Amino acid sequence: MNLQSTIDLDIKGFYRWWLKELAFLVPKKVKQLVSDRTGSLIFTADNGGFTVCFLREDNPQHKVFDVKVDDNVAYQKLLNQYTDIDKADFILRLGDAQAMAKFLYLPEAALENLQQVVGFELDRYTPFKREQVYYTAISLGKTGFGQIQVLLVLTPQVILDDLLAQLNAWGVQPARIEYASIQSAYPDTEGTYNLLPERYQPNTNPLEKSVHWLLNTVLIVLLVAVMVYPVWQEQLAVDFLKAQIKSLEKDTRQVDQQQLEIDALRDETQKLISIKTQTPQLVPVLNELTHLLKNDTWLSNLQYSEKHMQITGQSPSASSLIGLLEASPYFSKVSFVSPLTQDKVTGFERFQISMEVSYEQEPKVEPANSGAAVEQSKSLPLPENQP
Repeated sequence: MNLQSTIDLDIKGFYRWWLKELAFLVPKKVKQLVSDRTGSLIFTADNGGFTVCFLREDNPQHKVFDVKVDDNVAYQKLLNQYTDIDKADFILRLGDAQAMAKFLYLPEAALENLQQVVGFELDRYTPFKREQVYYTAISLGKTGFGQIQVLLVLTPQVILDDLLAQLNAWGVQPARIEYASIQSAYPDTEGTYNLLPERYQPNTNPLEKSVHWLLNTVLIVLLVAVMVYPVWQEQLAVDFLKAQIKSLEKDTRQVDQQQLEIDALRDETQKLISIKTQTPQLVPVLNELTHLLKNDTWLSNLQYSEKHMQITGQSPSASSLIGLLEASPYFSKVSFVSPLTQDKVTGFERFQISMEVSYEQEPKVEPANSGAAVEQSKSLPLPENQP
């Protein structure tokens, strides 16, 4: 198959299959309301008589009876015994002695007017002329070589007219004539063809036929509605849920954005808290430094940056300051930045000390008697003779 291939749709075949499937789904009581058909009464020609078989509508696989009937009297007894067969479809099945079948291969163009094409060439395919037989042509599909396979079924008019006359004498008017061998070999062809000539087909009341089709149409519409309505309702529910999900997704995105902003603020706050907790408070550090330095020691410069402090000043004994500062829990890595020198005016030693500030807790509270020293050390006064 390629892009140039044509797709053949058997609309009639699909319609028959669809109706059959729908009919299978219809409850028995509903079928009885729509149609009073009870089943199929099949007549098969058998040596001057007929073998009669009855199949009920609700169980077509089970034969209610299958008996040989030779005359009208026997048939009337059968009618009296089974009163519901009067409303059955009458079908006449022909045997191999009354009908024949043959396969034909025709061009695809013949499919549009298959019956006429076969009728014009009937004397080439069979030993009969068109006026001598009743025939029908059944398309079995394309062969793939630009041809179609056709099943030709025919019966001589003399034989069929005689059988129909006998049935009419019994009050039986068949609605369909079939070939038994075709039914067994090709069961899919059942109901797709009819050998009954037009002049023998029963006359139907147009009003009755219209009502019948109307009821069938209403039934089909109701069945379709029963199948489609729940799906439509489910689709509406799905669309409603999708709309809700879309709205919730929008709200969720807003919440996620706010959560990201909150997390960013929390991280920044945590960084500030970490910096604050890791950096000693200068007031306790200066207080500790005031307690450690004696009254004869004074500072001329103090620098602090990132836990590093550097002090410059004078003291009578600057070398002892290293031990004092190292003993404090506030300071570590105490060392002189430059060598000690002696001031010629004051006689004190000049010092420049570097140290790390590492203590993070509140300093110890000194006893009350040290208050004078604290008060005196707050201002860190210069000596009177200092220029």
